[in-house]
Amino acid sequence: MSLRFTGASGSSPAFELLLEAYDGEKRVMVITTREAIDDHGLAAVQHRASEKYAAKQLEGDGRVRVFTTDL
Repeated sequence: MSLRFTGASGSSPAFELLLEAYDGEKRVMVITTREAIDDHGLAAVQHRASEKYAAKQLEGDGRVRVFTTDL
């Protein structure tokens, strides 16, 4: 199942970008970087996040990380 992105975003203390997405009613936070979005595009980052989420490649806190090296 693909994640549904809301368009809401923010930043973390570690200068990462946070993107809000949903799997049905479940909120999923995606962590990425400005570099990943600039180099590959927001759609590519969102697509890779959905792939990693479907494959259960999650951080210990349930968040999905997508960096330039993932693309």
